[in-house]
Amino acid sequence: MACGTAVVASRVGGIPEVVDHGRTGLLVDLDDDFEAGLTRALDAVLGDPESARAMGEAGRERAVGEFGWDAVARRTAGLYEKILGQA
Repeated sequence: MACGTAVVASRVGGIPEVVDHGRTGLLVDLDDDFEAGLTRALDAVLGDPESARAMGEAGRERAVGEFGWDAVARRTAGLYEKILGQA
């Protein structure tokens, strides 16, 4: 996402918290039909360059806004302030 590329990923672990399905990429369920789902998702992204471009741009915006160093530093400082305020 940080590279501005649409993401195709499996819907496991923390990935769904990062990839916004349909907006920044496509998520595929990890089930018995995973290979077919992955194929469909890749075909969808490769078959619609305009949608892939839009997902890539939205993904870059989300990566920087939510997971960039500035955002991480703000959340960390906020947590420290909250903890210190309770002491």
